[in-house]
Amino acid sequence: MDTLYTLCRSADNHHAPPFTAEQIAEIAAHKTSHFSQEAAANPLVSEILAGGTVTFFDLKKEDRRKFLEGPATFFRTHEILRRTKRSNAPITIGSKEYPHNAVAAMFDRCVPNSKLQHVPWFSPSRYVASLAYAWGGTLLLALLFGRDNSGSMPFDGFVLYHLGILSTIAALIYTALKSNRDVRHPAPWNTAIYLDLNADLVRRRSQNVAAARKEIVPLQKGFKHPDFYYPLARRIEAHGFDEELTRYLGGK
Repeated sequence: MDTLYTLCRSADNHHAPPFTAEQIAEIAAHKTSHFSQEAAANPLVSEILAGGTVTFFDLKKEDRRKFLEGPATFFRTHEILRRTKRSNAPITIGSKEYPHNAVAAMFDRCVPNSKLQHVPWFSPSRYVASLAYAWGGTLLLALLFGRDNSGSMPFDGFVLYHLGILSTIAALIYTALKSNRDVRHPAPWNTAIYLDLNADLVRRRSQNVAAARKEIVPLQKGFKHPDFYYPLARRIEAHGFDEELTRYLGGK
């Protein structure tokens, strides 16, 4: 199934700037339609477009940076899901409470590669990707060392045994604490910010939604940090990209 993100990106890629008036109207219509169709099936998107709320019971206690309390957005939902993932706390959308994983599934329909479902730390499925990377890297290094040593075996036994143990332990510990995301897909923080910019413009019926492309949104490469993304999210909520988007559509 195509996510809301991939559908909006497809609309972006349908025409290249500079845009004609007809192309602007076409892109805006496509994005508005994608949001409307998703909102009809997804309570989270419906609440975001309505300017509603997403919250949970201990929000004020967890909101050390004073960001989680605010209008419903994709990025704020991402942060709430991230904070409640380990505890598996229920989340309230509007006036209705949903299980954590139900909201994570709604979010996954829009933002790929989020990995915000609650999974017990002892669940075998949690460790598949990490162990595959660890063992694959071990086999590759053992093969390279085995070829260099010109032995009778294709793999270096010392590397295979000792590195295999160390990489397995590291993979298990890391995965117990972190989520494995597919590096082939955009980071969910970046995707959520992109969708929030589009959602804000769709909600206001602004033709500037045609200019709300991925390259317009500042991205933090490498390690992601709230000090970069929280001000950016607040800027979107305050319609802080309007002038820049208007200039972009005007070809300036």
